[in-house]
Amino acid sequence: MVVGIFVVNIFVVGDIIKTLNVDSRFIGNVSKIFDFNRRSFSIIGLALLLLLLVSTGAASAEEPNVCRELPVSANPGDTITVILNITLDGADKTVIEDNAPTGWVVSNPSDDGFIVNPVNPEKVSWINTNAAPGVAQLTYDVTIPGDAALGTYTFEGVFDLAIAAPGVQPIDCETEMDVEDATSTIIEETKTSSSGGSSSSGSSAGGSGASGEAFENIAFKDVKAKNIIGGAVISYTFDEEQNAIDYIKFSALKNYGEVSTTIEVLKDKSAMVDESAPGLVYSNLNIWVGKVGFATEDNIAHPAIGFSVPKAWLTENEINEDAIALYRHSEGKWNNLNTIKIGEDDSYIHFEAETPGFSPFAISANTEGNDTSIVKDVEPKYAESDAEAETPIDDEPVSEPKSTPGISGVLSLMLLGCAYVFNKRKN
Repeated sequence: MVVGIFVVNIFVVGDIIKTLNVDSRFIGNVSKIFDFNRRSFSIIGLALLLLLLVSTGAASAEEPNVCRELPVSANPGDTITVILNITLDGADKTVIEDNAPTGWVVSNPSDDGFIVNPVNPEKVSWINTNAAPGVAQLTYDVTIPGDAALGTYTFEGVFDLAIAAPGVQPIDCETEMDVEDATSTIIEETKTSSSGGSSSSGSSAGGSGASGEAFENIAFKDVKAKNIIGGAVISYTFDEEQNAIDYIKFSALKNYGEVSTTIEVLKDKSAMVDESAPGLVYSNLNIWVGKVGFATEDNIAHPAIGFSVPKAWLTENEINEDAIALYRHSEGKWNNLNTIKIGEDDSYIHFEAETPGFSPFAISANTEGNDTSIVKDVEPKYAESDAEAETPIDDEPVSEPKSTPGISGVLSLMLLGCAYVFNKRKN
């Protein structure tokens, strides 16, 4: 029964030999010398098949890895927790070292970790050359100096979890985080004279102006982070009452790690525009997805913004819901984005707008009827009415399988051995 299952005919053997790049002339010469019969090829095919399965299984095993998780942002003087997620497959030793930015203070490493230099406590290590990590996650705390300059800071680290190759590798995933200033808590009701609309701002940290916006013009700031996976529809949801945006979604074309989306709810028009959006403005906003260069057609498709407008505001200002639109400021002018109503509840009407990018926005009601100053984006850059209709292709490069050193020599010895044994039996 077992022999029957594993019998491989000469044509299968030929395919396997071709796959493994064994010189066919060599096989021909050996066949002539030793007068191979069909059974010889069957047994040789079995040996080759088993070797191929073993090689494939070894190649498919996941390599050990260390992936860092950082908060999107923090303030000077804050203490944050850094998480190191470990892929333990194939690990047989522990050498992990992570470096916080210069001047930051590392503390409380988990699982027998230690501070490398207590005088300058910026580096933390875990070392055990005789065993793999006993856990799949390590943590440590870092305190940001109270006088740290605002900006983006970088973490650098290395690991080596296997006695065999590949050796020391960099810790990947998240390497940067922002330090922002939250110097005041804003609890107020703002009414923008240019908009005639109101938006409530609850207990919330004011923005830093790091986006280019004037600090005093930011009533509320909301930041959300998501891991970007190629081929998936990514949706950032927002539920703070003072933020009119319900969600931002797009189709991811590539894996990109963690990406943050920032919404700045403004008291007045953005400092980055020269004039207010057309019509009666309900809310002025800045919306940014990722760092500069992320939100492009190479990385995302079908971006859309969901938002809500209170029915009470529409009634108070005698506005028809059909007049509501999301405007985006780009190339020196306000563009009326393709906006549709998607639902309503007792208090709000919900809308969705397609957008070709992210920048200053305004939710506004066109009170002028036919306003010739409005540029209508009838066909957004990322086309398709249904933002989830098309599944994007993940164009991450596919790594080529590594060859096994000396495999041709091993196969040659196996073939010669089998030929000798069966030729001897035949004689």
